[in-house]
Amino acid sequence: MSTGLLQAQVFDTVNVFQTGDTLFCGVDTVVLDAGPGFVSYSWNTGETSKTIKISESGIYDVTASEPGGEIHEAECDVTIARIMQESDSLCYKDTIFLVVDENDLKYQWNTGNPDDTLYYLQASLRKSKTYEVHISDGKNNCIDSIRLDMYPRINVEFEQNQENKGCPGGDCKGQVRVYASGGTGNLDIEWDTPNVDPGDSSYAIGLCEGYIGVHIYDDSGCRFDTSYWVEVWEMPDIATTPDTTTYIQDPRVMFWFENLSEDSISLSNYFWILTSGISSNLPNPTFSFDAIGEHNVRFEYTTMNGCVDSNIIVITVASVELLVPNVITPNGDGANDTFIITIKPPEEENAGRAGGTGSGNYQPINDYYIGNEIVIFNRWGKKVYEATDYDNDWDGGNLAEGTYFYVLKCQGKLGEDIFKGAVTILR
Repeated sequence: MSTGLLQAQVFDTVNVFQTGDTLFCGVDTVVLDAGPGFVSYSWNTGETSKTIKISESGIYDVTASEPGGEIHEAECDVTIARIMQESDSLCYKDTIFLVVDENDLKYQWNTGNPDDTLYYLQASLRKSKTYEVHISDGKNNCIDSIRLDMYPRINVEFEQNQENKGCPGGDCKGQVRVYASGGTGNLDIEWDTPNVDPGDSSYAIGLCEGYIGVHIYDDSGCRFDTSYWVEVWEMPDIATTPDTTTYIQDPRVMFWFENLSEDSISLSNYFWILTSGISSNLPNPTFSFDAIGEHNVRFEYTTMNGCVDSNIIVITVASVELLVPNVITPNGDGANDTFIITIKPPEEENAGRAGGTGSGNYQPINDYYIGNEIVIFNRWGKKVYEATDYDNDWDGGNLAEGTYFYVLKCQGKLGEDIFKGAVTILR
């Protein structure tokens, strides 16, 4: 049994003239004996005594002389295999590597796992245990062992003070108490927060929602780490106006909210922050934006428990993107008979106000502009058509087939948009 190199020496003896090779487990020193009846001895270690002490594996030669001068030679291949660690006491779940100093033999540890056949073993201690390893060089076998003892385990329980809950991410009033027992000697408690009751370190106070870590130390140096989820008042499920897209030509949006948790968590106050310096405490305010881009609207509310939270709605104010055909076919078949200018609809999942339709199942210009003017020219620059508040009804008149050019001026809230292009008449 291995007792470590620093403890009392463990000896074993082998007669070199009787043994060619041998394997020792768990010994610190092996005595090699050349036997009596010789008048002189010469070892390959340089020693000249009848016996020598060795502590390392190797091949050892001896030459011995009889009184009549006859010479005898012997060679002994000695292997000493030891678990290098000393017996020790460890903490619960401590991990240690047990290593045999000879790594070219065959091994089997007593873990119950047939695959533990390496010269080392990773052990995670959950109780005191003796580890054994069976060692073989193919001809000789031996066993070494080591005893690992576990310090008393530290045990932890939690209690939350339900009378002092906090609010999510805001008013931090949560309290947690830890109960620790076991271990060795006195137990010290360390929290991952400076907010600890000065009179009782088992209490952490002033906690927001989330995990709080705690570390317990005992006099043997063992440590127990864990964490606890700090509860807070529940917040209601609030549904508000979804993110949406509107257009700068008529950028009005009506906002709304619904408390889906009204039966259990009511609101004591709420208001909308529509833009910088403008707010409303109406449940369904309507607001008109004055700039293209994304605008964050905040719905802020206070629960019956005094907790404050908010929802953010992103309103995208876009400029109209027109769809202008480049060909019309005024042949009376009901398709492309007139020069229809409409807007490009936004994506279906974010339709916004573009979901409305005009006659002919399209979005006419005046749905998004205050007014418009259109002029159409032929290739020589002569005006062939002109209209104010164009109603998508030009069919080319009596003009011949060919390419014509248009200038469309649209009046919006922030100014005038001008569109230019060409359209071909095919009859």
